[in-house]
This record gives sequence, C-alpha cells and structure tokens, in this order.
Amino acid sequence: MTIRISLAPVLLTAAVATAGDWPQFRGPNGSGVSDETRLPTTWGPKDNVKWKADVPGRSAASPVVYGNRVYVTAASGPLMDRLHALCLDAETGKVLWHRQMTATGNTACHPKSSMAAPTPCVNADGVYCLYATADLAAFDHDGNLKWYRSLVTDYPDISNQVGMGSSPILWKDFLLVPMDTVGDSFLAAIDTKYGKNVWKVDRPKDTNWVTPTLRQTSDRAEIVFATAKDTVAYNAADGKKLWTNPGAAMVPTAITVDDTLIMPGKGGMVRYQPDGAKELWKSAKLSTGYTTPIVYKDRVYALRGVTLTCADLQTGKEVWPEPERVTQGKGQMWASPVAGDGKVYTFDDTGLCKVFAAGDQPKVLATNDMKEEILGTPAIAHGSLYIQTVKAVYCIKGK
Repeated sequence: MTIRISLAPVLLTAAVATAGDWPQFRGPNGSGVSDETRLPTTWGPKDNVKWKADVPGRSAASPVVYGNRVYVTAASGPLMDRLHALCLDAETGKVLWHRQMTATGNTACHPKSSMAAPTPCVNADGVYCLYATADLAAFDHDGNLKWYRSLVTDYPDISNQVGMGSSPILWKDFLLVPMDTVGDSFLAAIDTKYGKNVWKVDRPKDTNWVTPTLRQTSDRAEIVFATAKDTVAYNAADGKKLWTNPGAAMVPTAITVDDTLIMPGKGGMVRYQPDGAKELWKSAKLSTGYTTPIVYKDRVYALRGVTLTCADLQTGKEVWPEPERVTQGKGQMWASPVAGDGKVYTFDDTGLCKVFAAGDQPKVLATNDMKEEILGTPAIAHGSLYIQTVKAVYCIKGK
C-alpha cells in the first residue's frame, strides 16, 4: 500500500548537503570513517556536551546527519506501536519537526531492541525511515510526508518475530530496502519520489539483520547482501543476480576498500578481489560478532567480543600484540566502531566509550562513560560526535 501526500508549502530552510554529512548507517559509503578533524576525545553526560535532546521512545537505531539537520527515529507505547521520526537542528538540538505514525506490522522483538532499530537514510530530497514493523515513510526536509508504505499490507507474509535491524540505503533515485524474514523475504528498489517499486527480487526465507553494502565498480553498482548461508551481489539498476559467495554473517555488514570487499562474520573475516570470487586473505582471528569492522589508515579495526584488535589491511595479520578490552563489567558491544581525526571510538551497551589512537600500538586516549544504554552506532559530522542512546541524542563537540 502506497500513500502519496501532496507537499505543503515550504516553511523551513531546506537542508543543504555538506562534505561532512553522515547520511546512512555507518556514514559515507557505510564505511564508519569520517574526514572530520578536531573531534572530541573526552566527555561525559554533562561534560563537553554541546546539547542533549530527549527522544520520545526507545531507539536502537543510529542518527544520520545531512547539512544542518540530524534525523532520528524511536518507538513508544506498551506495544511499541507508536513510531516516531524527528528532525533536530545539528547546532542546537532543537526539534524542528516531529512526526508520528501507528505501526501496521507485528511489534514483537527482543527486549533489547526496538521497532526503531533500522537506521534512516537521507539525501537532497528527504529522509527515509524504515521500522521493524515493516512500515516505511519518506519525508521532505521540512517534515512533509512524501509517501508512506505499509509493506505488511503489500506483502502479508512478512514475519517479524524477534525484530528487524537491517537498514535501507540509497543509490541515485532508488531506496534499497532489505526485508529478510522467515516469511516474505525480498530486496526491493523503491523510487524515492513516488514510493513505487522499481524492481523487487525474492530472497531466502530466513531471519537476517544485515544492512546491504553498495559497491561501485568500473561499469556498474552492486548491492552486496550477506547471510550466514551465502553472500549475493545484485545489479543496483535492475536487481539481477551477479555473483554468489559462501555465507558471512547475519548481523555485520560488508565493507568496500577501493574495489575489493571485506566480509566479516563470526567465523572470521575475508577480503575478496573485485569479482567477489578470489580471496586475497582470510583470518579466523578477525571475527566480529554483532559489529561491523572499519578500515582506517590502512588498518582493519574489529571488535572481537569485548576486545578491539588491529590488523594489516594488505595481509589480514594482526598488528597489535594483544587485543584490547573495551568494556568493563558486563558491557556488551552492539554499536560498531567509528573513526576519524586519528581516533577509533568504541561504545558498549552500558554507555562506556573508549577512544583509541589509530596506529600499530594499542593506546587508549580516554575512557568516557555516558551512563546510558547505547545500541546504535554514533554519527560523525561538523567536528562532533552525535551519540544516540536508547532515549536521547547527544552532540559531543570537539575543541
């Protein structure tokens, strides 16, 4: 079911893209890496916090940043069936608009998660919000509803029993929506202007929380979508299957390095040549659990359980003498690491952040405690960290 709403007159200044935007899950190209400088090293719930904005519900998603706007989602209510989309001023945290919807799909999920688990994505035309209920909404930058899809109305056999976490990504005028469930499963390209399917391909019926990876080759754009059973590359233009590899994982996302692919998983990590067939290296030691690794300054940083390890990008061999513990007590890692300004940031679910100096020797620059549960991966933009806890968004500004 697609609903398209005529746009009201524009009342706010439209968002304008900047070089330092963080427009999707894990930022530019899904890399988790920013070119920003003068990023913060130390902070706390009240120290070096430029602003804090409360979120009207629970969120396991990540914030996205486009121009002077920050976009976040949340879900509230006893059944978590009230869906929220908010736009905040990136400099002040002021709520510029707040939209609410009633969920049309199943709200069952693990108590750790939320119906706001998928991360929104944003481009010049607006912001696109997918929820774990399979509700999908597109807003312009002033909060006007462009269109809305109840995917469970369109595809009634979509099954959500433990929650969904895969996030949509953008390619040109296509919103690429992953929907792997034990019922209806598919990957669809949806026209960002009208909300109509451009193409749709069936996927295996199984639970999966992987966000697809977009890879640009010399002659095409590929969507790389992994499960524990196999990894499939689709042509972004028409959805045709291009190649298949053995499985990787059900949560972490593949990353691109130049024209190669790094596939993470519980069984280790593999770097493939551009055709996705030949292995350049494989490391059983670089397993990642629920988190996605980053490649920064020719090094691979991966969270293995509650420890961070550093490996050489060219060989896959570990560089640090020993992995470094990143949590204290019973903290677990759900947020993926991010990097910028010579620093690598890790976040556990108790709110503890360790800041490492990027390099061949493990060096902890700071340990910061937000004292709030963090599940989503933070964003980096405007010389700041935008950290979304389950109930608030913080802007941490560097000096």
